[in-house]
Amino acid sequence: MESAPRMRLITALMLVVVFASGVIVGFAADTQLDARHAEAVEADESGTREGRRVPMYEQVGPNESQMTSIDSIVRHHREAMGKLHRDFREAYTPRYEALIEETRVAIKGVLDPAQVMAYDSLIAERDQRRAEERGRRDEDRD
Repeated sequence: MESAPRMRLITALMLVVVFASGVIVGFAADTQLDARHAEAVEADESGTREGRRVPMYEQVGPNESQMTSIDSIVRHHREAMGKLHRDFREAYTPRYEALIEETRVAIKGVLDPAQVMAYDSLIAERDQRRAEERGRRDEDRD
């Protein structure tokens, strides 16, 4: 019977060791996170312009002639990407919306009438919020 108290003591000591290890690891991780945060802030301060990242091509020190060429390339790229995004939206938005509507109809098929009303209400609220968010984003772009 003497082994039972000894086992309890060993178990208690092991719990203390595990707990202490967790505390030590926690402090070490916290210190590391703070150090990384400070490094990120320093990098952010040196690598940003007005809260935005400085393009890599500017970081290599191009001369004015090179910057003129680069600006032309970037402008062309932005126009091409804008066209690609418009084409994508025209091609896929109707299919995407049809799939969402099909899913909603299928879900309503398994709900009772009271649940359908609540579901429709939640969908309407969500769609309204998304429309408002889209409107704010469009205003920000202008």
